[in-house]
Amino acid sequence: MSTITCASCGMEYDGTGLQAGVQFQCTQCGNMVQVGAPAVAAPRAAGKRPAARGPAGPGRGPARGPARGGPRPAGSPMGQMQNQQAQPGYGPPPKSGGNAGVIVGIVVGLVVLVLVIVVVVATGGPPPEDLAKQAQEDKNKQLREEMARKDAETKAANEALKKPLEAAMGQGTAIEAALRGSDATTLENMFDWQVYATYNSDLIQSNATYLTAKSAVLMCTGQWDKDADGNPTGTFTGEAPFGSDSLRTRVMDYIKNFYFGALNIKWEKARSEADGAGFSLTVGSTNYVGKRIYITFDKGGKEKEFWVGAPKGSSDVRILNFIDKDAFTSLQTKEAPKKRTDDRDPTNPDRNPDRDPVKNPDGDPEDPPADPDATLPEVASTGSMPTEPALVNCVNELKNGGKLNDARLKQIKSESSKAEKKATMGAMIDLLITAVKGNDRSAKHNISAALYDVWDAFLVEGWGKEEMVYTIGFDGQSDSDLPIRRWLDVYNNYKVD
Repeated sequence: MSTITCASCGMEYDGTGLQAGVQFQCTQCGNMVQVGAPAVAAPRAAGKRPAARGPAGPGRGPARGPARGGPRPAGSPMGQMQNQQAQPGYGPPPKSGGNAGVIVGIVVGLVVLVLVIVVVVATGGPPPEDLAKQAQEDKNKQLREEMARKDAETKAANEALKKPLEAAMGQGTAIEAALRGSDATTLENMFDWQVYATYNSDLIQSNATYLTAKSAVLMCTGQWDKDADGNPTGTFTGEAPFGSDSLRTRVMDYIKNFYFGALNIKWEKARSEADGAGFSLTVGSTNYVGKRIYITFDKGGKEKEFWVGAPKGSSDVRILNFIDKDAFTSLQTKEAPKKRTDDRDPTNPDRNPDRDPVKNPDGDPEDPPADPDATLPEVASTGSMPTEPALVNCVNELKNGGKLNDARLKQIKSESSKAEKKATMGAMIDLLITAVKGNDRSAKHNISAALYDVWDAFLVEGWGKEEMVYTIGFDGQSDSDLPIRRWLDVYNNYKVD
């Protein structure tokens, strides 16, 4: 009996009757065992050597061993070989060599792979310096992306601001032209009256002091306060903010009266371009941005502000707010002038002291009061005409049937040359003579009212508005020439040197 030993696990099998070169699978480890392999020969008794048996082949007899075709013991190698050959999972043994080396290589590779995975997991991945480098790169990338996002947002915001700001600056010339040309329709259409009124209302609701502020005269309905004697105190108390329509009427009437006809109306472009001229205001849920367009003119006082703007990203700009810091004084003088202690100016050096009871209050106590109309001159043209362009314009305005607004009246009052002022008075008296002769009721009223508005401080006692102005009442209008003669008396006594 010969013994066959598995080279992998040392399992021994009975090799009786097996030919050399035959292979079978070890039941212990699964590796293939080859019969006749010199490395697996079992120890034998001295002097005995089994007969060599080779594989059956041509010219050779059948191999000896158990009966051919008979069953083999299940535990014998041959039995196992027969059982394995009967199973569909096994094929015939390879003719040469074997796959033991391949299987061993696969097993070894798997083991190495597992060891590598274990080492990587056990050591926590890449080296610390690689992890730090990767983390810094990720951080730098995130910073670059954040900076790019912020740059894009800033660019978009700048573009949104650029449109209304540029469009607002483009309106400066248009506002100047409308004021110079006394074009009320164009200027009125440049306002967004609803936004303007809502903005005023929001201001008043947030701070009630706006009702008593000087700016209230252009923001609110209200009254000029009076004292116990009914005289204006010079204070305006607002009641409620104007609606869009009433605001339109109030502001446009003010601009017509105090701006139209003014000299040297000018848009202060450099002032409007300055950073401080920008504004931002929120009305309702809309945020508006724009520029203050500053307008000045001769004897106009402080700069006039037209706030021109639009929502961000829009170029459809409108006038959203209007500020004139001289409005209170101008409107008070026109609507609620404080009463003088005397209707004349006692400091006026051009008065005739002989006819002035202020400078000669005593007079002759035995004489009755003098009749101011007793020595009036007869009606005659003065032939006067001013040379200053602003004053010439005033005269022409009346000549063409117009009415002097407050801006025109202010030009005459503020003229520094007494000779020019007297020439203007004379030209207006000549126009009044013509109007009375032609019975032009409107011209008679407008010219005499303008004379009174400018030179009322030069009238003697007893000459008030009723005596100097051709008013129109229920009983009609006077056709007397007394107002003309009284104005000629003032003209003759007006000193220029």
